[in-house]
Amino acid sequence: MENRFTNMERRENLRGMSIALIGGIFWGLAGVFGQYLFEYKGTNARWLVSVRLIIAGLLLLSTVWIKQRDTFWKIWTRKRDVLTLLLFSVFGMAGCQLSYYTAVELSNAGTATVLQYTAPVMILAFEAVKDRRRPDNFEIAALIFALVGTFFLATHGNIQSMPISTDALIWGLMSAVMMAVYNLLPIRLMKEYGTFCVIGWGMFAGGIILSAFTHPWHVAGQWDLQAVGALAVVIVVGTVLSFSFYMEGVRMIGAAKASLLASAEPVTATIASVFMMHVAFAGMDLIGIIGILTAVLLLSAPGLKKAGR
Repeated sequence: MENRFTNMERRENLRGMSIALIGGIFWGLAGVFGQYLFEYKGTNARWLVSVRLIIAGLLLLSTVWIKQRDTFWKIWTRKRDVLTLLLFSVFGMAGCQLSYYTAVELSNAGTATVLQYTAPVMILAFEAVKDRRRPDNFEIAALIFALVGTFFLATHGNIQSMPISTDALIWGLMSAVMMAVYNLLPIRLMKEYGTFCVIGWGMFAGGIILSAFTHPWHVAGQWDLQAVGALAVVIVVGTVLSFSFYMEGVRMIGAAKASLLASAEPVTATIASVFMMHVAFAGMDLIGIIGILTAVLLLSAPGLKKAGR
């Protein structure tokens, strides 16, 4: 009987790990298909982000309406929560997506995604300052790897030579800052109203606010079946399904393991950029990518240890 339960637990753990991994892969594909729309179909980051946020927000909110109808509007009844939600919508959602896809537009999906993954180190630095504590050895090592990785990715080891544009580097690092905001700002709201409710409203409100400046009704680019298919991948696969799979993985195996498996996002974006978009990465790029991914793994290690791995 005990062996049977152990086998069942192992299968459930493996299933949870697979689901979280798929979520990370789906996230990585979103950037690559966005790059395809920029390079081959003439769209731009501002138009894509506003449309993505509105449609994906509506899709997520529809699931909230079906499953949590009693809390659907509740988040809008308290002034404090409304203010936090609007800040999250503007800086966490719209800001993170706009800066990320602008970095993709100026460079490529692999580089932009890896730069965005310096966010965990920024979160670490913020929390260390806030809690007035010295980072532990894992965290110090992660900070060093992230800085070295970013340096090699941006300069190829020569500070006088920038293989990516200054604008791409700035937007990529800005997306990391916004990703940190995205992770830190809505924690209290998600505990009270549920993750999908907060994310859904955050996406929808962020898209509506952004639309005042981007005017998504002025359709940009050349639209054919391939363009519509790529947009569907960005919105449905890269937003709704990726987030749903990842959160289900968190439920099944815990946040520590799930966040580690979500690191498949920059790996997927990098590999897909090479094979689908024919982006050429030099040896120094790979050193930078490995450095930043190592930082993410080091930050995940203490959580995995606590989770009993």
